[in-house]
Amino acid sequence: MLRRLRKQATEPAKKKKVAKKKAVKKRPQEAASGSLQEGQADKRTVGAPPTTEHESSGIKGLREVNTEDLEKILDLHRQWIASKSKEGTRANLARTYLREAYLQGALLRGAELREANLQKAEMQNADLFLADMRAADLLEANLTKAVLKRVKLDGGSLIEAKMGQVDLEQASLKAADLREADLCEANLQNTNFKNANLRDANLFLVELMNADLQKADLSGADLKGADLTGANLKGARMLGAKMQGAELLGTNLEGVDLSGATGLSRSQIEEATTDDKTQLPDNLE
Repeated sequence: MLRRLRKQATEPAKKKKVAKKKAVKKRPQEAASGSLQEGQADKRTVGAPPTTEHESSGIKGLREVNTEDLEKILDLHRQWIASKSKEGTRANLARTYLREAYLQGALLRGAELREANLQKAEMQNADLFLADMRAADLLEANLTKAVLKRVKLDGGSLIEAKMGQVDLEQASLKAADLREADLCEANLQNTNFKNANLRDANLFLVELMNADLQKADLSGADLKGADLTGANLKGARMLGAKMQGAELLGTNLEGVDLSGATGLSRSQIEEATTDDKTQLPDNLE
């Protein structure tokens, strides 16, 4: 009887030990499985482009160039310009990763820069006359005093770009994104901004004579002292725009929403062309 009781007392202990051993055997398999998953995840992220602080039109699969190769491309392009295409080679930097590139004062007249990533690039005083920059990403790039006359920037991203005193005369920026861009004192004469996003942009003292701003979004933009003589803003949104001292002689404001715009006077509106779809601020209704 005593032996049977001892045997029953030891049986649960044995079962617990067996169960413990089985659990121990499973752990290496689980650890190995976890390591494999982590390794697979690491492999997938190798070579992934760096993340950016802002949303942009970041394009995947861009080619990369090192500093030495970039200098060679720029040098050959200078020769191409100087010789009027008889020597050297036109710079082809389309779909190239040039984020934070130093291009201050660079001669890139007529260069190919379509879909290039130029986020935060230093391009002060650069000469980009007639360059093809369609769909280029210039988020937070510095283009102060750069020459972009007759440049093609349709669909480009210029969010928060620094563009003070830039020359964009006769340039095309259809459907471009210029939210919060600084274009203070820029030359924007005869420039095409059709369907462009200029929300909260700094357009203080800009020259927008005869510019095409049809259906552009200028909500919250600072247009104080801007010259909009002869500009076409038909169907544009200008909610909360700052208009003090803006020149509106012959400006087309048909269908424009000026709700909440500040600094507008009756005399300014009388110089412009309006229709029954033009929405004026409450103080001018």
